[in-house]
Amino acid sequence: MNPSRFFIIGVGNVGLQLIKMLSRAFTLTCIDNNAQTLEMVKSLRGDSVRVVEGDATSRLVLEEAGISDGDTVIITTTSERVNLEVARVVREHFTVARIVSVGITRKGIEALENLDVEVEGIFNLSALGLRNRLEHKTKAVQGIGLGKNEILEVEVHPNSRVAHKRLSSINPHNWRVGIIYRDNNIVIPRGDTVLKPKDRLIILGDPQVLQTVAEILTFRFQHFPLEYGDTLLVLLEGDETEDFFSELGYIHSVFPFERMRVLHPEKNNGYDENVRRQIEEAGLRSAEFMTLTAKKSVAAALDSLSQEPNLRIGMTVLSRPRLVDSLGSMFARSQKKSYLQDLAHRVRCPLVLAGGSHPWEKVAVPCTDPENVQHVLETALEMSSAINYEIEALLVKPSDYIATDEEQDAFTVMKKTVSDLSYIYKATIHATELSGNPIRSFCERARDYSLVVSDLTAWSDRGFIRSLFNPDVAWNIVRKTPVSVMIVPPPGELI
Repeated sequence: MNPSRFFIIGVGNVGLQLIKMLSRAFTLTCIDNNAQTLEMVKSLRGDSVRVVEGDATSRLVLEEAGISDGDTVIITTTSERVNLEVARVVREHFTVARIVSVGITRKGIEALENLDVEVEGIFNLSALGLRNRLEHKTKAVQGIGLGKNEILEVEVHPNSRVAHKRLSSINPHNWRVGIIYRDNNIVIPRGDTVLKPKDRLIILGDPQVLQTVAEILTFRFQHFPLEYGDTLLVLLEGDETEDFFSELGYIHSVFPFERMRVLHPEKNNGYDENVRRQIEEAGLRSAEFMTLTAKKSVAAALDSLSQEPNLRIGMTVLSRPRLVDSLGSMFARSQKKSYLQDLAHRVRCPLVLAGGSHPWEKVAVPCTDPENVQHVLETALEMSSAINYEIEALLVKPSDYIATDEEQDAFTVMKKTVSDLSYIYKATIHATELSGNPIRSFCERARDYSLVVSDLTAWSDRGFIRSLFNPDVAWNIVRKTPVSVMIVPPPGELI
């Protein structure tokens, strides 16, 4: 199937935002009479975009640009007179299936519609809404409740994280599925309803949340970790090293967080001033601090943060050596595991156990569970849009002598998932097959990397005796890995 061919005419404020959001799978041509603007377009899209300098109201310029080869022409200038003239020239002299334009006045919108142009009024236009219209993924965005809620129609993409999952496993927060259209039939959504590719969902909820939901459902996910939130949360224990604060500064510099909250224990001897100094020395001058006291635990503080309007935590960072190490009793390690599980459930975003192994140049993804390997690999791939690093999927090949058929099948499924995601994302994922004890093999190999991305879902809750004979592989990899670890929450926690 050939990719859609879009022509964007007039690369102003709306056009630039649209270019940033459109998938690179589309063939894109931009026409503008400002050479400097076109250079900016090339810096954003590289070789995936073709630029043409010239006046788009000229039939000759449009002809030389190959406008007739386009599937859709998008006119995004903020001059209604120019938009009308471009639309008229395209309609009179070229055969284009679809024209979409920005409209400004009621009279101008009517004139454009008379030319059979799809019009978005500039005062209610958002680049995301226009992108969704072009990709045929969302329609009919309407405000209800004075802008506090919206209703949106979204089509489930075959590669979406939530395709083939029950609604009960997604556990939506601040949004709901109102109705499902499937094969020209109406499906009433229930907990056991399984979402299928090409389902059209009517979803309702908070506008900011719906933006994230729409991107997940339509497989257009590029802005990690903003799909979780725009606030970086830091949990301090009181004995963090300089390496920790250095890595914290690195994380803040590579991801587009807008805010940072720091929760720290109450201590004497100038601890509070020392923490603020180390935060500032790491280049983090916009942090907001909250002191944890005997009466205000971490859980209470997180409950308080959850009540703040418009605050969504995008990532939580804490020190790895204090919380995850190879020392201590079985009971102590179990407590740490329970603490991390409870914390992940409360913050509903990736946890970074910072061990000072930055910058993140080589990332390892241990593949232990076929049910969750796609979600974890996708997270690593999404992060690579902000950080240029190598990704290696680590798989332990089952023994030909003692492995069960289920274990062999799981290995085959995970290996295929790695290959499929490389193709879908058009990215390189190195797949390395290890042998022997999974925990030992993974942890020895992890020394070659600067970050390990793992998931929380695969952690099991075994009793003391069972853990001795059948260890929790996913948890022990996190516990024993000698570098920084990112723990990814289940897909359902995301939305």
